Amino acid sequence: MTITYLPAAGYETLPWKNGEGFTDEICLRPDGASREDFALRISSAPILESGVFSAFPGAERVITLIEGSALDLRFATHTHRLLPFRPYFFDTGLAPVGTPDGGPVRVVNVMAARAAWKVAGADLLSAPALCDAGENGLIVLFAVSGEWHLRKADGTLALAPRDSALLEGAQPVPVEGAGQMLAVQMQRAG
Repeated sequence: MTITYLPAAGYETLPWKNGEGFTDEICLRPDGASREDFALRISSAPILESGVFSAFPGAERVITLIEGSALDLRFATHTHRLLPFRPYFFDTGLAPVGTPDGGPVRVVNVMAARAAWKVAGADLLSAPALCDAGENGLIVLFAVSGEWHLRKADGTLALAPRDSALLEGAQPVPVEGAGQMLAVQMQRAG
């Protein structure tokens, strides 16, 4: 099991790919990846007003509203109302128009290139859990609120609000704490 700690203090704030907002870039994989060519991308962004999402063709997106009351995602064929703490999956090449309802919102995005990863599920943890990424898997953890602890063989890793971690490998990791933690499970493609 490998645990990669991604503290909020290390996130880089960058303009959106389309220039219409700003995002906290949490992680790009593999090493040396860019927003144009990645296997995995994790970010968190405020959405202050209605605007078009950046398109990332060839990738699936799991978006989760972590602040604010609602975000309407208007696609060419339908509209989806994103409510707090309910992860939603979509083809991020579709680039919907996002409209916050009731004021600014903040979201967490986990994007996976289809050639590299398959999103297997997303949950919001609010109680202790045992996380196991599996032999060819990866779990993205994002601490929304509270303080969380990952139990490792050599000690404990604490995650404060907005900290993240990546769990890789087939060994269960006890995740303990209170508050809310987003957990996105992924499996290698192929």
